[in-house]
Amino acid sequence: MTTPVPVTLFAKRTGCQQCVATKRHLDRQGTPYELRYVDQDPEAADAVKLLGYQAVPVIVAGDMHWSGFRPDKLNALGRLHTIAADIAELDAAAEAWLTEFESSAA
Repeated sequence: MTTPVPVTLFAKRTGCQQCVATKRHLDRQGTPYELRYVDQDPEAADAVKLLGYQAVPVIVAGDMHWSGFRPDKLNALGRLHTIAADIAELDAAAEAWLTEFESSAA
């Protein structure tokens, strides 16, 4: 599957209901993401601070980022990844056809 933008979820391992809801939402819709815990990874905590946030969850998707549980933005991200998968399947079919066409033309 082609990933159109890398997605990173910065969260806390415990005590953050919005983190749990965001992770659950991403998992349910099948959006691939990297999970980094700010309470266990000092570099992850620094990254969140550099983005200007003081609370988690923080989602970074390509050059976009936001804080908090935002189903509207998570749904849009899910649609983007679904479209990318569809396009990748079409690309694979086109590549197979071109390979077959080139073989028969030779």
